[in-house]
Amino acid sequence: MQTWEAIQRVVDVIETDDLSIEELAGVACLSPFYFQRLFARLVGRPAGEYARLRKLARASELLTDTDMRILDIAMQFGFSDHANFTRAFREAYGLSPEEYRSHPVRLNHCMKADVSVQHTSLEEGVALIADDMVVQVNRRKLEKPRTFYGIEGILPDSDLSGGRETGISAAALRWEEFHQACPTRKTEIGVLYMKQERDACATYFVGNEQPGEGNPCSFTLPVGDYVVCSLETENFEDLIGCAIHKAMRFMRIWMKQHTIECGTFSAELYDGTSSMELWIPVAENPAGKQMRNFSQQVNSPLFESLCSYLEETYQCKPVVEFSKCSMQYGWNIKYKKGGRSLCTLYPQDGSFLALVVIGQREAGEAELLLPFLTEYVQRVFAQTKTGIGQKWLMIEVTSTAVLEDVKQLIALRRPTKGMVVRWV
Repeated sequence: MQTWEAIQRVVDVIETDDLSIEELAGVACLSPFYFQRLFARLVGRPAGEYARLRKLARASELLTDTDMRILDIAMQFGFSDHANFTRAFREAYGLSPEEYRSHPVRLNHCMKADVSVQHTSLEEGVALIADDMVVQVNRRKLEKPRTFYGIEGILPDSDLSGGRETGISAAALRWEEFHQACPTRKTEIGVLYMKQERDACATYFVGNEQPGEGNPCSFTLPVGDYVVCSLETENFEDLIGCAIHKAMRFMRIWMKQHTIECGTFSAELYDGTSSMELWIPVAENPAGKQMRNFSQQVNSPLFESLCSYLEETYQCKPVVEFSKCSMQYGWNIKYKKGGRSLCTLYPQDGSFLALVVIGQREAGEAELLLPFLTEYVQRVFAQTKTGIGQKWLMIEVTSTAVLEDVKQLIALRRPTKGMVVRWV
C-alpha cells in the first residue's frame, strides 16, 4: 500500500469515528510523528484540525436537518459541552449554532479530502467515479458567443480557498440575491474572474440568458476553445457545494498533465438538475503567440514549412529564447530531439537564418553530402571555421532548394525513418 492510500484510509475513518491521533496513526500503520507530518503534507492541514472541522461540517447538517438539541449534537461529535461546541462553531463559521439554526445560510466547509485525486489519471472523454461524483473531461469549441445577464460581487478568500477556509459562503449569497430578483431558472451560470480595475479582487457573476431589469450586469462567454468538466452528483446541494472545488482540483491537475494553460475565468453552467459543466477557456500558449509573430515578421512560407516539418517529422516543440550571443543577438527558436539540438531558427525582417551544427559525428557524411547541396550552402560550409570539432552553419533560407539542404543537414544529426538522402 502506498503512503497516500494509507492517508486516504484515515480520511475515510475520520468521517465515521472519533479517534485520537495515536489511533489514527495506527489505522495508517505509521508512527504518530511520521503520520502527522505525512497527513499535513498530503491533506494540507494538521490531522487534529482537519478532524475537528469535519465534525463541525457534519454537525451543521444536523442543526438544519433535525430537531436535536444543540447539546446532544455537541456530545455526538465529541465536544465536551455546549460552550465548547459553540466556541468551535463560531471560530469556524463566524456565527453560533443557535444563529445558524434560526437563520440557515450556506457555509464554506472543510471538504472531505480526496488524496487520490493527485494520483488519478483522468483520460479525456472517459467518465471517472470519484468521491460520490462522476467526472468527465472533454475539449470543446464554442462557435457562437453566449451572453448572460445577472449580478456580480466580490468573493472573499474563504470562498476561493477550495475548502481550506471556512465561513459563510459569499457565492451562495449572490445566488440567493439573484434568485429573489429572477426566480425563473433556465440555464444559469456562475463565473469567477478578475476585474481589471480591481487587480487583487476576484469577482463572481451569477445570471442566466434572460435579460431583465433585475439583471444590471452581463457576461459573455466568448468564442474559443474550452476544456469542459462535466459533473454529476446525487443531489443539487452537493453539486453547488464541494463538487465545484473538487472539479477545479481535477481540472488543474488534468490541464497540467496535458500542458494546457487556462484562461482568465472559469464558468459553471447549471441546468437545474444534479449535473453541471465547468467551462475553462484554453489560454493561448505564449510560445504559439510568439511563433505567429515571428511568422509575420519573416513573411515567408519557407519559415512555416520548416517549422511544420520539424514538428511533424521529429515530434518536437519549439522553444523560444532570447540570446545575447555575439554570433546572432536576438530571439531564436530551438528544436531539440532526444537531448540533441536539431537546429535553431533566427527570425529577421523578411527572412530567417537556420543554424545547423555539424560535429565530429556528422563531419564524414557532411563531406559526402556537400557536392549535392546548393552552391550557396557549399560556400557557407567552406567559409565556416571549425571550432572544438564543430562547424556552426548559419544558413539564410531564401529558396526551396536551400530549405531542402537544411533538412538534409538536420537529418545527419538525427536520421528519420524514410528519409532519402539525395546523394545516395
